[in-house]
Amino acid sequence: MIGSNGNGFHRLFIGCFACAGLALLGGCNTSGSNAPEGVRTTAETAPTDLQLLCASRAAEELQVAGGNVLPVSSARAGEAAYQVNLTYEGGQATCVIDEAGTVQSITPV
Repeated sequence: MIGSNGNGFHRLFIGCFACAGLALLGGCNTSGSNAPEGVRTTAETAPTDLQLLCASRAAEELQVAGGNVLPVSSARAGEAAYQVNLTYEGGQATCVIDEAGTVQSITPV
């Protein structure tokens, strides 16, 4: 039970206020406009379904044992297409796919 002088409530209030202040300060970034290396950029990536469609088609076309082809990155390739970078045991490939899901090319690299 809180003491009759209200010190318990006062301490609880100050503690909550301090925690809230720390949480706000923790979210601040004062590093300026230069993003550190390794930070993701705002480049538009391909939707997940198109990345997985590329991986599936590449597994078929490249005859990858077990079909284990994984998309590792993607980016816009023109106005209506994406380039998806793929990896699989024994190699890598690129896939170009349009927004409608039509694979335009699969190229081992």
